[in-house]
Amino acid sequence: MTTAAFKPKAYLIKSCPFCFKFLVFMGEAQLADDIDIVGLEANSQELEDAKATLGAASGAKVSFPVVEVEPGVYKTDSDQLIEYFAKRHGVNAEELPVLSFYKRGLFPAYINMYKEILALKHTNA
Repeated sequence: MTTAAFKPKAYLIKSCPFCFKFLVFMGEAQLADDIDIVGLEANSQELEDAKATLGAASGAKVSFPVVEVEPGVYKTDSDQLIEYFAKRHGVNAEELPVLSFYKRGLFPAYINMYKEILALKHTNA
């Protein structure tokens, strides 16, 4: 497969706030049609299989979102992915109102809830 014919593939956990942030950017920047999206359920065998496959392919521990940006080249971290696609397509991510709204409102709330859940799990362990 040549790079020109290659379409990036994004692996996203459906309940992941970082994955959603990346997806909001791609949608609002009108780039969602430029990638294939693989939605994965949290705590599923499909997710475990994807982690194993992606870990073997990338040679690194997998964190989500994961995007195969070029054949055999994988990137993670929602902010770095947003920066990568914004730069590549000439988009100023700071000017996207929905992404900004999410990053300043729901996203921090989700992260705080996640931290609270982790703390409870460690307390009850």
